[in-house]
Amino acid sequence: MKYVAGHLARIESDLKILYLPGNTGLIPLVESWIFNNAHQLRGVHVFQTLALGPAHGWSDAVAQGVIPVTPFIGPGVRELVNEGLAKNIRCNLSQVPRLVREHWKPQVAIAHVSPPDQYGRVTLGLNAGLDYTAVRSADFKVAVVNEQMPRWHIGMYYDPPTNRHFETGCAMSLSEFDIVVHINEPLHEHKMSPKADQQEQAAAVAEHIFTMLAEYADESGDLPHTLQLGIGSIPNAVAGTLAAANVSVSSIWSEMFSNGVLDLYRNGLIKRLGGTFLRDHIVVGFVLGDKDLYWEMHQNPDFAVLPQEYVNDPALIKHNPYMVSINSTISASVTGEIAAATMHRRYHSDVGGQNDFALGASWSEGGVAIIAFLSTATLKNGSLVSKIVATHPEGTHNTISADLPVVVVTEYGVADLRMVDDRDRVLRMLTIAHPDWRQYLGKMSRALPAIQGVDTISPRLVSLRNGDRVILRPATHEDVSMIKSYIPQLSAQDRETRYLSTGITIESLTDPERLKRLYDTTLDFIDHAAFVVEKEDEVLGVAHAYRTSDGLYELSFSRRSDLAGQGIGSHLMCVLYDWARKCGVQTFRADVLSVANPRMISLFRLWKFSVDRNPDDPTLSDVHGSLKEITPPAGCSRAA
Repeated sequence: MKYVAGHLARIESDLKILYLPGNTGLIPLVESWIFNNAHQLRGVHVFQTLALGPAHGWSDAVAQGVIPVTPFIGPGVRELVNEGLAKNIRCNLSQVPRLVREHWKPQVAIAHVSPPDQYGRVTLGLNAGLDYTAVRSADFKVAVVNEQMPRWHIGMYYDPPTNRHFETGCAMSLSEFDIVVHINEPLHEHKMSPKADQQEQAAAVAEHIFTMLAEYADESGDLPHTLQLGIGSIPNAVAGTLAAANVSVSSIWSEMFSNGVLDLYRNGLIKRLGGTFLRDHIVVGFVLGDKDLYWEMHQNPDFAVLPQEYVNDPALIKHNPYMVSINSTISASVTGEIAAATMHRRYHSDVGGQNDFALGASWSEGGVAIIAFLSTATLKNGSLVSKIVATHPEGTHNTISADLPVVVVTEYGVADLRMVDDRDRVLRMLTIAHPDWRQYLGKMSRALPAIQGVDTISPRLVSLRNGDRVILRPATHEDVSMIKSYIPQLSAQDRETRYLSTGITIESLTDPERLKRLYDTTLDFIDHAAFVVEKEDEVLGVAHAYRTSDGLYELSFSRRSDLAGQGIGSHLMCVLYDWARKCGVQTFRADVLSVANPRMISLFRLWKFSVDRNPDDPTLSDVHGSLKEITPPAGCSRAA
């Protein structure tokens, strides 16, 4: 490493780049030297994918002038990226080879390789698919030959769908390296399994995926699918579920995998093996597992280790019939934006191959892109948060946009977001959210464009008697400012008939706490529903229904005072009726000023409500109507 540092120091360039293997291919001896002697690499950019080395070590290196660069954030540099002290190159994993061929072409690359075969060829170890292009592109190459590193099978295979030949093994001749160093050190192991308190939930997610795929099983129960199993415990759990059920898949084509694939392989549950074509092998770029997996792959012709630019190429992935990509995420919005890189505005990870495989799977005949995760996460303070959100916060990195529809799976079920509009996406996502968050997510979603009324009553376009077209829709928490402008447009007489009081003021009605309570806190469309008539961002009328202590729903209406006689109350009554039928409401009631509010009395009579004088207050009429008995008049604007 001292020689490498000296070599880099002699290079006349403003961008000095040292490439290191990442993932489980990391070389602890090399990284330890860097941490302890970083001053000798001052100003050098160290390019590494998924840094698993110690964060304190990389922090020490940065303090001495080293600049980490990564296209996939690992725990070693996560905080440094968020603090602006390390560089994150955001890109799909299929594009990483292009990065290291072009702008981030290393002057020096270090490879963690197997011992040579009889022809002097080494293979590039546990991170081979990502390292291959970088090492071959580097001006100066260093081979760290580890006696404990398995050697991948080297072969040349034809791929009929693309009419191309591919060499497997990510092999190089030892003579291509400028320096060769021999070590005998244990390999990094990184098995992916759920935390002890999440095993039951992860198993439920895997079972939902298995059930979905089983619909395509043949008579023997075997599946026709080719699987990609992304980073995370849940994709690995899917393989375990298949192995436990003794159900086979056609093949594996995956940017990486862990020991779950080993379970399938050893149980003979990967059927497309032993043929003469590329896809008759388990295709992979790099591995994250333990020694059992690594040595099962040693010189094993069933495994085809390829450069990442091939493994992650959607144009190659799509030729696997029934391709299934299974990846996880940090959060997902109710309309299908997948955010696997950021937690709020802080970076935690990156897109990796998630988008590559989701796109390839969506192009595959019979394929499907699955995003699987637990519905909640536990914060450091022990509280739970929903991983399904109405919208992602500003600054979120959406690793899959809603324009590439996926199937989302949590422990609560499956939400297929393909070929449906945003309203149906939201409804499906609500069913797989944690039950404690479903009501809140529904409420927040109703304020989103194109989703108004989701999980209650859809908006509708109606006509007033003066010919104006207006929108009739459920109220949301974002209507508060419009309601605040609407209330002063009620005359004193209309305020009296609406609130049954002569002394109520505009100031009290527009009190911020009152409006928040009515249009946010209590507005759940279960115990309290509210609907507005709107035109060009102005509220023309409002109706509420509240569940009372005796289980009845009390109605109230108002409309802008200059729009009397335009039919606003009739339209609001129609939408309340539709909502009540959907929600199982049994009975409506209302108190109406008998003499001062003849229009409202007439409306209720038209609907066949019972209207009786209040025995305790002759100025009031008691209005009562069972949903079984009241009748919408002809012309009532109804829900589709």
